[in-house]
Amino acid sequence: MLEYRKGNFLILSDFEIRLFVEEGPDIDLIVPLENRTLNLYIEGMPNYIDGRLQLLEVRNILIRFSVQENNKLCTVHFLRNIDLKSAIMNFVFSYENHYILIKNNEYNVEMAVIKK
Repeated sequence: MLEYRKGNFLILSDFEIRLFVEEGPDIDLIVPLENRTLNLYIEGMPNYIDGRLQLLEVRNILIRFSVQENNKLCTVHFLRNIDLKSAIMNFVFSYENHYILIKNNEYNVEMAVIKK
């Protein structure tokens, strides 16, 4: 498993984590998934959601985060290709007390946002 750590930001991944853009305090990372089905698990989701959200044919995950001291937000974009306009879905979360786990399974990819 690969680890990417910058300050309080942490990703553990079975897939390559590529630095895409580092501009000022913002960093963009790309995680290529090769058009896989992705099951997204977010700790603390309401009980009326059955555990996961599923996205089909995800080619890349783009993760943008800030290293500014007062900004611990991270935006996760699920892309059909490398273009940000191809996003299937995105969400924002605070990485101050959470990390990202990306796991390669035989038939899908699991991504979880987990409390540290």
